[in-house]
Amino acid sequence: MRRALTLLSLMALAVACGPKRIPGTDLEDTGDTRAIIETIARYNSSLEQRDANGILALVDPSFKDNSGTLSPDDDIDIQKLRTVLPGRLAKLQDVAVRIEIKTVDVKGDRASVVYTWVSQFKFAGKSMTESDIKRMELKRGPDGWKILSGI
Repeated sequence: MRRALTLLSLMALAVACGPKRIPGTDLEDTGDTRAIIETIARYNSSLEQRDANGILALVDPSFKDNSGTLSPDDDIDIQKLRTVLPGRLAKLQDVAVRIEIKTVDVKGDRASVVYTWVSQFKFAGKSMTESDIKRMELKRGPDGWKILSGI
């Protein structure tokens, strides 16, 4: 009996000493994780507001995205993003986006975030819904965490 109580006490101590989690998530509660979540929340809000400048303010100058394909034809860098993003957002109405962050992996000044998103919007008067699992890469800079790819 005494041995069982000792084992139970040790297990409780091990759980109590584990990494602190952000409530309601499996994400470790660190300053970096919270700052990354805030960057993604601002991205989400800018999407819903169709605010191209708000999104561009969150993007690192070295941004490059392959649009999830192997073909270089649809790759987009910061210059192309600045050109196409305002027009693409202008075509949407009634935008609602829900992003759920699954993992945050920080290594030095780089971070990789896996997230799911569901978006609902109107395009050419037609209601549409899209969803996917994506990976966003971020870079820590003097102004905080900026998006390198994955939007």
